[in-house]
Amino acid sequence: MKTKLLLATCLTIAAAFAATAQNHQTFKGVPIDGKTSVFVNQLKQKGFQTVGKTDTLIGTFAGYNDCEVTVLSSAQTDNVYGARVQIPMCAPLLIYTEYKKLQTALTEKYGEPVKPQNERPTKEEEDFVTALGQLIVDVKESFEESFVFPYSSVYNTDRGSVTLNGSFFPATKCGGGYIIITYIDKANNTVHQQSIYDDL
Repeated sequence: MKTKLLLATCLTIAAAFAATAQNHQTFKGVPIDGKTSVFVNQLKQKGFQTVGKTDTLIGTFAGYNDCEVTVLSSAQTDNVYGARVQIPMCAPLLIYTEYKKLQTALTEKYGEPVKPQNERPTKEEEDFVTALGQLIVDVKESFEESFVFPYSSVYNTDRGSVTLNGSFFPATKCGGGYIIITYIDKANNTVHQQSIYDDL
């Protein structure tokens, strides 16, 4: 009798944890929830390595190596509300090509983006890539700051959002830039924003 009661209790607890996980946006299959250290440890179990003692990790993501993951957490509660992954693109012109590949994959998983930016079918892609290459050269010659890739897509889910965009960093080691994907958990981001408002 006691064994059956213990088993029923364990199953109830397991079901509760599973239900909680399903209510949160995930990153690499890990629910974006809980304390920062716990979330970081779960990513380390997925093969990521921490950089120093920070909340930044390096690892493989979606088949790309040396990706940098920044854990987004509330300073007030230390609870995680998001994760941002930067995929390095050493050849600047690859950013557009790989962006389109990732956009297709994300659309297959999450449906059509609710906010595609600068998707202009009237312009030939070849012309765009050529102009983009010249723009990169001009920017590198003029200043050492980053500028935003002119495309982005936002995917809303019932658990949060996923944003795909990119940025050029002329000063990076390889001279290219990044494709950036940001995962935000709806529930924990709401709590995070409220804690900011409470401080104001």
